[in-house]
Amino acid sequence: MNRSKIITATALATVMTAGAAQAEMSIGGLYAGTIYDSPGAATSHAESTNSIYVSYSDSMDNGMGVSVAMSMSAGGANKTDVNIDTGFGTIGLGDGQDSAVDSMDGSPAVFSINPYGPRLGSSGFLDGDASSGNSVAYTSPSINGFNIKATQGFDNGTNDKTNSVAVKGSVMGVGLAAGVSSIDYKASGTADVDPNFFTASYSIAGLNLGYAMYDSDDGSTNGEETQMGVGTSLMGMGVGVTFAEVDTSTVDTDLMLVSVSKGMGAMSFGIDYLETDASNAAATDTFAFTYVVGF
Repeated sequence: MNRSKIITATALATVMTAGAAQAEMSIGGLYAGTIYDSPGAATSHAESTNSIYVSYSDSMDNGMGVSVAMSMSAGGANKTDVNIDTGFGTIGLGDGQDSAVDSMDGSPAVFSINPYGPRLGSSGFLDGDASSGNSVAYTSPSINGFNIKATQGFDNGTNDKTNSVAVKGSVMGVGLAAGVSSIDYKASGTADVDPNFFTASYSIAGLNLGYAMYDSDDGSTNGEETQMGVGTSLMGMGVGVTFAEVDTSTVDTDLMLVSVSKGMGAMSFGIDYLETDASNAAATDTFAFTYVVGF
């Protein structure tokens, strides 16, 4: 973060504090790095998160709550979210609004602190976030333990407006989440897709059980991935194992992930073993050491 941004954040905090005693403001940061080691390949290091976060909350004259969240990364990607609590749900504005699916598609079957995203396979899940561009979002208040979020993306030149809707909650101790995005491409010959997901989780006798399904609806490129996993706590550490299967029109891949993590206050560490077994190639093994620092 450069010096001008630090000065700007400090000045903003001063003005907000002086102008409204009831306002709240905070600043935080998160860094996550991973060292990968695969047989026959060079050891590599990757950063998944390197950001500063500034948040501010207050209330308007009509009693509605308003909050602003700004994120600034080392790569220069600066995003701002504005959320207005109407009392009948929250309206989200700004260039940092995720698609509804992206905000709820975390996998309960993966127990690693390594940010694999919702998929273990090398291909990503088309959650609709990238194609949405700037979005307008609405999140409902809790309805029988469930929250519904809907987003409307803007035309970004490549895609028409991307719509996304997702729901998350629990019933009888079972955590559930599901959602779908509608991505319409402008280019002729490029098929429109409706990527969707479903997850379920349940805890019993100290075990956390998870299931997840991600379908990018694009056949050969990303296909569909199904995950099943179980995790628990052992000797003060989090441990878990996940089995996954990726199906595309060209190749099927089986994956197994074994994760061990340890939280130590402001810093956490994790070790993962990922076995990837594609139907058209020999199996590969990858070891990953992840460290996360937050403040």
